[in-house]
Amino acid sequence: MKIIHVLKHAQSGNGSVHVAVDLACAQADAGHDVWFASARGSYDELLRGHGVTVSDIPEPTSIREAIRSTAALLRLARGTTADIIHGHMMSSAVIGFVVAKLSKARLVTTMHNSFDGHSWLMRLGRVTVAVSEAERALLLSRNFAENKLVTVINGVGGSAREELPVDDIGELHQPSIMTLSGLHPRKGVNYVISAFALVADEFPDWHLNVVGWGGALADLQQQVHELGLAERVHFLGSTLTPWLLLGSTKVFATGSLADPCPLTVMEARAAGRAIVGTRVGGIPETLEQGEAGFIVPPQDPGAMAEAFRELLADDATLAGWQKRAEDPAGFFTVARMATDYERAYRWTLGLAPKPVGTGIVKTRV
Repeated sequence: MKIIHVLKHAQSGNGSVHVAVDLACAQADAGHDVWFASARGSYDELLRGHGVTVSDIPEPTSIREAIRSTAALLRLARGTTADIIHGHMMSSAVIGFVVAKLSKARLVTTMHNSFDGHSWLMRLGRVTVAVSEAERALLLSRNFAENKLVTVINGVGGSAREELPVDDIGELHQPSIMTLSGLHPRKGVNYVISAFALVADEFPDWHLNVVGWGGALADLQQQVHELGLAERVHFLGSTLTPWLLLGSTKVFATGSLADPCPLTVMEARAAGRAIVGTRVGGIPETLEQGEAGFIVPPQDPGAMAEAFRELLADDATLAGWQKRAEDPAGFFTVARMATDYERAYRWTLGLAPKPVGTGIVKTRV
């Protein structure tokens, strides 16, 4: 199969980019012909190392650049006789729609960011992929056509990005609760800090490590200062290789306010960490509705603090939840994700029936 992945950009620190890079590498490893078309790529060398052809196309930051980007993608699609154009961002869906109409390719879109105001553009795909069953239900409520929707849950295990040199940003302060995300209001890091503040006096040896970067950093630092927790809450910066840090923390927490299918929670599960997550988007599915981690309401530091208390107060309880977070069936792998996408592609091309059950999370055997 000939597949072109299209993104506005391919810079690191973006979950959509990470999924697309992992998927492209896995597909090339499986013998497909794969192209990766974007501007500002952070993973070009990694992609080429897996046999993916990297094509630089103009970033559609204006009407003129969008026309240039469309023309470049059309040349690529016609020159490669691509079967599938896979759009991962809103602008990719628009450009891919035009190019698919002018070539023999068919457009598949993945709804990575349903919280975005322009996310309705992803319905331009012949098939739209929801990354969790919760997202599928949300898209149906927004009048996406059921006969054009399929669910493929993300995967992280065996990611090609694990081959990258370790990005050393220092060690965690121990014993550790860790949160990992872009530092933006949607990620709710302020609520994780507030929850930690509620238990800090009860567990004076524990630290909260915040890994990530973003526009809310100054506000979060001010919050920590006002809480008098500067010696207990640590901002480590961003990293491309979070796996060693996840492996050395004891608890992973996310306060996200919207998250279709978070890679970080899957990575924490792969590392066998006790997890506290919010009841939004695909997080409950990723945590098997509470079987594999604590699920608390969003914007509720008190509820998150109660989960922290249960984990921090008893080593046996902590160890038990770490064990429950493990993924013994290997569901959250890139290989499984790539297989599910191939089924979706074959359905798009009329070569197979609609996939059934790709969104079912079942990690216990």
